[in-house]
Amino acid sequence: MASQPSSSSDSDDGLLRALSSCAAPEPRSARSGCGFCGGCCTVRPQAHEVVTYKAHTAGCDCKGWFRTVFFLRGRPILHVLPPLLAISLMTIFCALAKDPRNLLGREWDLPHLEDILKEDYALLLTPLSFLLVYRLNRSAVRFYDARAAAGKLIETCRVLAGEVVRFGVHDPGAVEEMCRWIVSFPVATRNFLRQNPGELAELEGILKEKEIERLKMAPVQTLYCCDRMRQAALRVTRSNTKDSAPLVASMFQSMEEHICSLTGAMGAMERINNTPLPFAYVSHLRTCLVLYLLGLPWMLRTPSWWSVPLVILISYALLGVEAAAVACERPFQDQANHLPFDQFAKVVAENVRQILEQAEDETTLSTKDCGLRL
Repeated sequence: MASQPSSSSDSDDGLLRALSSCAAPEPRSARSGCGFCGGCCTVRPQAHEVVTYKAHTAGCDCKGWFRTVFFLRGRPILHVLPPLLAISLMTIFCALAKDPRNLLGREWDLPHLEDILKEDYALLLTPLSFLLVYRLNRSAVRFYDARAAAGKLIETCRVLAGEVVRFGVHDPGAVEEMCRWIVSFPVATRNFLRQNPGELAELEGILKEKEIERLKMAPVQTLYCCDRMRQAALRVTRSNTKDSAPLVASMFQSMEEHICSLTGAMGAMERINNTPLPFAYVSHLRTCLVLYLLGLPWMLRTPSWWSVPLVILISYALLGVEAAAVACERPFQDQANHLPFDQFAKVVAENVRQILEQAEDETTLSTKDCGLRL
């Protein structure tokens, strides 16, 4: 635990400087990546930039329409490539078989079978569409549940920082300790969800080197941060000799509830990250989808070679729905369609800095007022 500083001003100034310079990663302007996927490339020196879209509510959103229709980055194209290639090969083979000028000199056309199965085959699209809609809907629910948990984390960090700054005026060292671990918690949550405990560069200058090493070695970094916050809360409570015992106990209970809320938000995201949709459902959906699309070129009565782009377009439309669900169901990695946890950590650091600056300004004004009165 950090040693108690000599004065409140020195303590706050040191932490404020650290928050100003180290709280957030630098903007990633030059990023590598294929631009065709949702961040599934394995070879990339830097991570993908998060792609967001916010529609303009006033007037015609022409720019947004063109951006979402023609923008390739963020589309999970690589997810659909394996089945799409297989379906394309089947479509080309079907076109060759139906062409009377093929190498075998024979037209493999089955008009009677097509007439018999045409209506029945079309009926398969209805249950398949319901399966796809359910798949996408569940992924969307999981995505917004994850965002709600991340929002709860940010909100609780703000409230906890504000409380400890006001409750702990008598012990600036404990206030600094609590604020440093509040800023560290979103970074630890990101590392825990991504299973990458070594990314702690943002905390250099906020935590000491020994604290960073201990945090890096912790099996669950978020629990370590919560433990340190509880120690700081207990320190603030025990050093308070000005307020009555019931008020001090109420302060400690309030801070403990907020720390528990942080654990709950992290647990909600952990549940989403570790619980994908059941394999039986995903396997059944993909099997039916691929079999339907493989048989589609044999059911079409269009001229043979015109069926190739038509089947590829239909296949991409249906496979893209499933790929979009895959890209959004566990939105915690550093990918284009996932939650921007680096930005969340930056928001918390900026909020804590603002709270400390406001408290420092009010302390300075109070000191000046006292001097004027004397």
